Amino acid sequence: MSNAAKPLTPVQRRLIIGALAAILIGLGYWWYTTLEWEEKEIDLGYSKEAQQNDFLAAEIFLRKHGIQATTVKNLSLLDTHSWRNLKLGTQDTLVIINGYKTLSEERYDALYEWVTNGGTLITSTQNPFVGAHTDEEDVLLNDFDIEAAPEETELDKRDLFEKLADGFDEAEDKNNEQKNNEEKNTDDNSTEDEKTDNVKAEENENNQSDSDEADEKADSPATDTPVDQSSQKDKKDEKPENYYRCALNETPTPIEFGGEEKPLNFDFSHHSPFIYYRYVSHNEPAEHGNSHENETPDAEASEGEIAGTSEDGNEAEEDYHYDEERQHLLYFDIGEGSVTITSDNYIWSNQRIDCHDHAYGLWQLVNSSGRVWFLINQDAPSLAAILWRNASYGVIAGISALILWLWASSLRFGPLLVVEQSGRRSLAEHIYASAMLLWRKQQHPQLLNVLRAEIIERLNKQYPNIDKTATEQRIELLHQLTGISPADIKQALFAEDLHHPQKFATAIAHLQSIWKQLSLSHLSQNNF
Repeated sequence: MSNAAKPLTPVQRRLIIGALAAILIGLGYWWYTTLEWEEKEIDLGYSKEAQQNDFLAAEIFLRKHGIQATTVKNLSLLDTHSWRNLKLGTQDTLVIINGYKTLSEERYDALYEWVTNGGTLITSTQNPFVGAHTDEEDVLLNDFDIEAAPEETELDKRDLFEKLADGFDEAEDKNNEQKNNEEKNTDDNSTEDEKTDNVKAEENENNQSDSDEADEKADSPATDTPVDQSSQKDKKDEKPENYYRCALNETPTPIEFGGEEKPLNFDFSHHSPFIYYRYVSHNEPAEHGNSHENETPDAEASEGEIAGTSEDGNEAEEDYHYDEERQHLLYFDIGEGSVTITSDNYIWSNQRIDCHDHAYGLWQLVNSSGRVWFLINQDAPSLAAILWRNASYGVIAGISALILWLWASSLRFGPLLVVEQSGRRSLAEHIYASAMLLWRKQQHPQLLNVLRAEIIERLNKQYPNIDKTATEQRIELLHQLTGISPADIKQALFAEDLHHPQKFATAIAHLQSIWKQLSLSHLSQNNF
C-alpha cells in the first residue's frame, strides 16, 4: 500500500477556499462593527510665521476688528516715518517693543511732535538688550518723571564655611521635621483607631439585632471616602492649558479704563512695576499702595503748573512735592494724541495675548482710525560688550593667558643658554651639532656645492675630454662606474630642491659613493 496523500478534488478546494473567505468576511465585519472612531486634536505648535513674528496673533486680532497692523523688526520708522511705501500717519499707533533707552534726542523730538499732532504711542520700560544697570538715560521716561524698576539682585555675602554650616543645619532641620510628621501621623492613626473601636463597641451593644446592617453602614463610608478624595484630588490637579502661561496662580493687576464699569485685568507678573514721581500739591491726598489706576492727566496743564512754580518763589515750591508711586500702566494725553507706558509690552505677544483682558485692553488703547505698527527693537550690543559687562575679570584673565601662551610658543631670538656638562663630547657629536646648525641656518646647500665641485674636478682630471660631452653622457659614465641609477645621479649632482632631510641625506650618500668610485679608479690607473 502507498502512503502518498491523495490530492484534493476541485470540490474540496472550493469548499476550503469558501470557508476561509467566510471566516475572513466575518472577522472583517466584526472588526468594523466593534471599531470606535476617536478624534484627537494634536497641537503642532506655532506656525513658521508665528515663530518669526511674536506679535502675529495681535495683528490677526486687530485685522478682524477692521484695524490694519504691521510688524517691523527695527526702529527705522522713527527716522524716516515710512516703511516699504507705507507712510506713518497722524492717526496711526506705534507699539515699541524693547524701546527702553533707544530714543535719541532727535528721535524723541520728532516722535513727540508726531504724538501732539494725533499719534498714539505705546512703549514700555523694558529692554533685555540694555537693562537698567547701564548709565544711559531714557529721554521719554525722564520727560514723564518715570523711572524703571531697579534690578533685584540678592548677593550672598556668606563665605564658604558659613554656607556649608548652614547647609548641614538645613538638612538636620528637614530630617527633624520629617520625623515629627511621621510621629504625628502615627499618633493620629492610633487615636482614630481607638475612636472607631469605641464607636463599633457602642453600636454592637445598642444594636445587637441589626449587627449585619451596622457593619455594612460602617464599612460603606470607609470605602467611599477614599474614592471621593481621589476624585477631588484629580479635579484639583486638572489645570487649564494656560495656567502657567497666563500665570493664573498669580493675582492679576486691575487697570481702570474710562468708559468701563469694571477694571480690566492684566498679567504683569513677569516684571516689577516702574516708579512714577507724581507732581502733587500738599493739599491733595497722596495715593499709596498698588492702585495701578489708569492715569489720564492733562499734559499741557501739568507743564503749566510746573513752569509756574518759579513765579511765586519758595512759597510755590513748598506747595508741591513729588509723590512716588508704583505703577504697571500709565496713560497720558499729549495734545491731540496719547502716550501709554507699561512695564511689559509682551502681554500682547502670541503666548499671552489671550490671557485675561490683554486683547481687549490693546483694542482700547490703539487708535482704530489708523494703522498699528509693532516696532521690535533688535539693536543688541556686541558679544564683546556683553562679555566685558558681565565677566570683565574673566575676559582679562583669558587675554592674559592668551598672551602668555603666544609668548611661550613663539620663537626665541639670540643665543640659547647652554648648560655646561663636565663630560667631554665625542667628535661625532660635534659633527652632528655643526650639521644641525647649518641645516637650521639654511646653509646646507654649501656642503652639496663643495662636494659636487670636487667630484666634477676629479672627473675632468680622469677623463680630460668629458667636459665637452653632454650631461647625459657623463651621467651614463658615472652609472657604469658606480651602478647608481641615472635619476639618482642627476638628482645628487644637479638638483636644487633638496630641502627635505631624507632627500638631502640620500644625495650626500650618492655623492660619497661616486667620490669613492672615482678615487678607486684613479688608483687603479696609476698602478697600471
